[in-house]
Amino acid sequence: MRARVTFRAMARDDIDDVHRLQAVAFEDLDRRFGDPPFPPADIAHARVRLGRPLETDPGGCWIAERDGRVVGCALAIVRDGLWGLSLLVVHPDAQSDGVGRELLRLSYDYGDRANGWIVLASRDERALRSYSRLGLELHPAAMASGRPSGVRPAAAVRPGTLADIPLTEAIDRAVRGAAHGEDVKAMLAVGGRLLVHPERGYAVERDGAVRLLAATDDAAAADLLRTVLATARDRAMVEWLTARQSWAVPVCLDAGLSLRLDGGAVFVAGDVGPFRPYLPSGAYL
Repeated sequence: MRARVTFRAMARDDIDDVHRLQAVAFEDLDRRFGDPPFPPADIAHARVRLGRPLETDPGGCWIAERDGRVVGCALAIVRDGLWGLSLLVVHPDAQSDGVGRELLRLSYDYGDRANGWIVLASRDERALRSYSRLGLELHPAAMASGRPSGVRPAAAVRPGTLADIPLTEAIDRAVRGAAHGEDVKAMLAVGGRLLVHPERGYAVERDGAVRLLAATDDAAAADLLRTVLATARDRAMVEWLTARQSWAVPVCLDAGLSLRLDGGAVFVAGDVGPFRPYLPSGAYL
């Protein structure tokens, strides 16, 4: 008989175990869909990424254990009344056993007083089913990737610094109803690069991928995206392209990127602002 799974609050000592669990679960997901495995995150980066929700939202961070081994984890964050699911991962051996369902319940209950909710979902049908049952609105997402060509950075876009955090907060509140604040600082701490369109928007890029982008208008957002693609050293990636982000599609196509329609889904509910132009962060929503 298999040992019972127990659930408890996450502790800092769990971070490395969750990092290893995440790598196993994501590799299994790629294998099931026939994709090449995505390289696991650097452990130092993972400690920042996993430690940030634990630092700011310990009540939203939960662990599932079996026989003393971490087999599941959920991380939820709340920013200015906006709840987001930062991570939900279950070991392949424990999937379809109700582990993910209970972790989702615990993390979702943490946002019981939220004004808005965001979940970024993989294309796993079980995840899509679970988030749909929360009553959230589903927005299918495309993704674009490839080696950009023939694209130039926008003259109006400049490198950003920590002094630009107040600007990012103002843009965030206008676009998604809540500021990322120090989350942006955490993204820069793991190698992210901040780009700023003065008074109109910002983006965080790392390794050619758009990690976060928000702007007051489509033209400024397109300038920021174009600049990210123009400065990518090799391969670029743009995720979470829903119908609300149609402004981004011509930019990606003009840069020679390929579009895929299997980018998962963005789930939202409540007060999330116009959510356009906006490309969310996988970790910080």
